[in-house]
Amino acid sequence: MASPEHLGQRLRELRSLHELTQQELADLAGVSKSLVSKVEGGQRPGSLNLAMAVGRALQIELPVLLGSEEEAPSAAGWAGAVLPELRRLVAVYDCPPELDRPLRPLPELAQEVARAGQLRLQAQYRALGEMLVPLLEELGVAAQSLVGRDRELAYWLLSSAYRCADAIVHKLGHQDLSTVLIDRVRWAAEHSGDELMIATAAYVRAESFFVAGPVTSGLRILDRAGENIARLASTDPQAASVYGALHARAAVLAAFGGQADDAWSHLEIATLMADMVGADVAYFHTSFGPASVKVHEVAIAVELGDADEAVRRAHGWQPPASLTAERASHHFIDLARAQTWQGDYKGALASLLEARRRAPQHTRSHPGAREAATAIIHRSRRPSDAARGLATWLGIAV
Repeated sequence: MASPEHLGQRLRELRSLHELTQQELADLAGVSKSLVSKVEGGQRPGSLNLAMAVGRALQIELPVLLGSEEEAPSAAGWAGAVLPELRRLVAVYDCPPELDRPLRPLPELAQEVARAGQLRLQAQYRALGEMLVPLLEELGVAAQSLVGRDRELAYWLLSSAYRCADAIVHKLGHQDLSTVLIDRVRWAAEHSGDELMIATAAYVRAESFFVAGPVTSGLRILDRAGENIARLASTDPQAASVYGALHARAAVLAAFGGQADDAWSHLEIATLMADMVGADVAYFHTSFGPASVKVHEVAIAVELGDADEAVRRAHGWQPPASLTAERASHHFIDLARAQTWQGDYKGALASLLEARRRAPQHTRSHPGAREAATAIIHRSRRPSDAARGLATWLGIAV
C-alpha cells in the first residue's frame, strides 16, 4: 500500500478519473485548493487526514485510495474470510450446530435481514459480507427450532439471507457456491409457505441460466412461477411486483438466448405490472417498477447485440436517484457496452464513470464494465487519463 506521504499521484489519478478540477476536489473534501495543488505537485507530503477526507468525498475506501492490493477486482481480500464460512453454512443448512450465544428474537433478526437486503440492493458487498455469517447461523437455528408461524417466518428470512449471500459469491465469480446458495434460497422459500417468496426464489434461480443454460429451461422455470401467482397480480401490488419481475427477467433471458420476439413480449407484461405498482419498490428485496423496466429495455437490446436500439432507448433518460445503486450501475454498464460497439468511446467512458459513481463495488466486479473499458483503451486512438485511470481501477493492464 502506498503511504499517505505519497498521496499526490493518487490524487491526480482519482481527480482525472472523476473529471474534477483541483478546486472541485478541494470543495468536495472540505480542504483548500492550495493543499490539493501542493500535494499533487509534490511540494507538500500528503497526510492520513487528507486521504480520509478525499475518501469520504469520493466514496472510496481508504485502502483503495492509497493503492492497496484490494483495488484489483480479483483480490477481494475481504472475502477471504467470508467464503469459507459460507461454504460451511450451506453444508449444514438443515442441521445447524448449536449457537455459542443466545438466539435473538425474530423481529430483531427480521430487521437485520432488511438491512442486509438494502446493502445488497445498494451494492455494498463488503459490509454485507461482514454481517451475513452470524445472521445465517442464527436464522438456521431459528428455522430448525421454532414452530408454527414463527418457523415459517424464520424460513422466509433465511431464504432472503441466502439470496444476499449469493449476491456476494456471484459477483466474485464463485459459480459453484452460487449454484448451491440458489438452491438453498429455493429450499428455504418452500418451507416459508409464502407463494410470492417461492416465486421470488424462481426469479433468483433463473439467474444461473445466464451462465450454465439452457435458456429454455430457465424460461420454463420463470413461466411456471408466474402461472402460480398470476391470479394475485391483478389485485395485490406485491404480487404484481413479483409477477412483473419474473417477466422482466424472462425478457432479458430470452434476449440472451436470441429470442427477440419473446423478449419484447415479456417486457410488455412487465411494463403493465410496473404501471400497476407505480413507483419502483423493493418487495421481497427485489427492485421493480417503471425505472427498473426501463433498465431492462436497454439490457434486452444489448443482449440482442443491437447497439443502436440500446442507445436509442437510453437516450434522454437517467435512472432516478431512488433506483437501487446496483440496478442503476447495471444500466450504465450496459449502455457503455453498446456505445463501444458504436465507436462512441467518449460516451462509453462517461457511462462507466457514472456506473462507478453509483455503485463502485458492483462496477468493479462486473465483466461488462471490464469489457467496455478494455475496448475504450485498445480501440481509442489516444485514451484519456480518465480512461487509463478507470482501466487500472478495474484491474485492466494499460
